[in-house]
Amino acid sequence: MTKSEARQFIDASALPQSQAAAARRTINQATNAEPIEIIAQSSGDLLIKRSRPGRIGYQVLEDTISMDGSKRVVQKADDNAGNLTHDDPKGGAP
Repeated sequence: MTKSEARQFIDASALPQSQAAAARRTINQATNAEPIEIIAQSSGDLLIKRSRPGRIGYQVLEDTISMDGSKRVVQKADDNAGNLTHDDPKGGAP
């Protein structure tokens, strides 16, 4: 979905305020050209994936946002053949 559609999805969802605020901050970090995928997990966490083309494939940033607004970020990269070439968990922040 587009950045605008992702914002609308969050606004229309019945998420806790802290989780919705963290989701909006994550969506704001995306460029206008990045496709965004939002997955509501059975645990209540929200997974937001942003992807962008890279030098020999593409980069994916996966933000897992808990109901309290805390998040974990994993930066991944795949080559043009779809092979995972980079998997780097980042520090999270609310």
